[in-house]
Amino acid sequence: MRTNLAIAALVYPMVQAVAFGAGLLILLALGAPPAAFAPVIAATFVVSAPIALLMAPRLRSRAWKRRHALRLVRS
Repeated sequence: MRTNLAIAALVYPMVQAVAFGAGLLILLALGAPPAAFAPVIAATFVVSAPIALLMAPRLRSRAWKRRHALRLVRS
């Protein structure tokens, strides 16, 4: 469990950056007022943690990498 948490801690900033960028692009495309940016920043901090925790075991698992490697090469 400690290893998964350490991997999740390393992945979290990257996931948060992507989520923030997506949220920011949506706000800019919709022409939202500047007051709408703060909730998006808070939401990305909250949403990114579970996503990073879900990704961590997959990044560690050799069996998952082997199972899905053929699909990645074929597509």
